[in-house]
Amino acid sequence: MGSTRLAQTLADGDRPAVALLRSHQYEPYITQWLLQIAMPAEPVVPEPPAGITVRPFGFGDERAAHQLTEDAFDEWQQRRKPYEEWARLTVERATFAPALSPVAFAGGQMVGAVLSLCIPDSDEGYIDRVAVRRDHRDRGIARVLLREAFRAFYLRGRRRCTLWTHSATGALSLYERVGMTVRHSSTVFSKAIEAG
Repeated sequence: MGSTRLAQTLADGDRPAVALLRSHQYEPYITQWLLQIAMPAEPVVPEPPAGITVRPFGFGDERAAHQLTEDAFDEWQQRRKPYEEWARLTVERATFAPALSPVAFAGGQMVGAVLSLCIPDSDEGYIDRVAVRRDHRDRGIARVLLREAFRAFYLRGRRRCTLWTHSATGALSLYERVGMTVRHSSTVFSKAIEAG
């Protein structure tokens, strides 16, 4: 099939399975975390940084959000998704929640986005994607957008929010700073496939 590696994901607490893979030359590749935040009271949202405006995702934001998220994810994803593929996985999903997806602008250009899903029959909100344009990072934009999303879910009766991230993004500390904690962690192990 052309693949050069095998991969297997294991819960971090499954020591016997980890030992089995390690005995067959599998090495840790990436760690992924399911993060959560409990919201017993309405989350406080800080003021946006100077020059930044924040509003809910609206009709016509789709292409800008595609560009922003794909540029941000270029640092670790294997390939860029064309708009049509990206849209099917995000803004065209039946569970995509524009009103719960805040976006940030500077000078009329989208510089940050949190794309959220509203899963039926769940008491949790779900953050699907978080992205801030590289030249606007470390200004607190992601923190404002996340807290906006948390508050929007809270006002709709959700008392917990979750999201997945992994070690290649370098974003774990950001999520911990906004009050999220690790609910579950797992590691992807991989090994090279040898010819023959």
